[in-house]
Amino acid sequence: MFESVQPTRFCPVDSRADAATGQAGPDADAISASLREASFVARPWVARGIVAGMDDAQLAALARQGGGRDALQALDEALSGAPWLMVDAPALQQRVATALREDTTTIGADGITTTTAHIGENTVTWTNDAEGRPIRAEADLTEVFSGIDRGSAETRAQREAAGRGIEGDQGGHIIGHRFVKDQGLKNLFPQNGNFNVSAYKKLENEWADWIDTGMDVHITVDLAPGGQDRPDRVRVAYEVTDPADGRVVYDQRVTFRNEAGQQFDRVPRADMPNA
Repeated sequence: MFESVQPTRFCPVDSRADAATGQAGPDADAISASLREASFVARPWVARGIVAGMDDAQLAALARQGGGRDALQALDEALSGAPWLMVDAPALQQRVATALREDTTTIGADGITTTTAHIGENTVTWTNDAEGRPIRAEADLTEVFSGIDRGSAETRAQREAAGRGIEGDQGGHIIGHRFVKDQGLKNLFPQNGNFNVSAYKKLENEWADWIDTGMDVHITVDLAPGGQDRPDRVRVAYEVTDPADGRVVYDQRVTFRNEAGQQFDRVPRADMPNA
């Protein structure tokens, strides 16, 4: 005997104000509770009703809400178990996936902002101070974009970042443009020009080569000291993992001075398949 389930249309009654728009949006806790309380057979239908009952703006607002990303993940999991007769399930899952890939920004009481962006298969979180100056970036990289031009806004942002520094500085990307495309000032700092095109470029080349060989690269970059226009030091830690089994094949930590003459001893591409 199969459990008979009537398709339902669910729309969360409770709501919370969305920080970005000030408008009320669906409540993440109510959504999560509805999915938990539904039987295994009914859960896809409940998820269908929830997603169908919201427009794309509401789904995006849910992603920005505390616990909202967990609720969206639960909706995706429920829809992945949809029966064959729920023909619109793939389209609903795509809408959920789009909402999960929306940029999210939170602002702390001290004015520090944390912004997470999904660029292709890559995910990056930037931390910037109250004046918008970058402090830290953390990235999970699995994709390299080739042949992409920098937009005029990105070029202007690079000039503005360089202008915060000293003579000979360039607007340097914390996480290379080839990994994140145009991200503006949150991803730029005044960087000595020689350092930018030599040691730091060599570091980025190594990351790109690891990815091209099928590995994932997790990166943390800290600019120090914080609260200044121009950092004196750039601290980089990264870990290379094999996505097939999660094995760490290589890890490195290096601190650069933000000045000319910096050196970086990279892993040769030819050695990477043997890692």
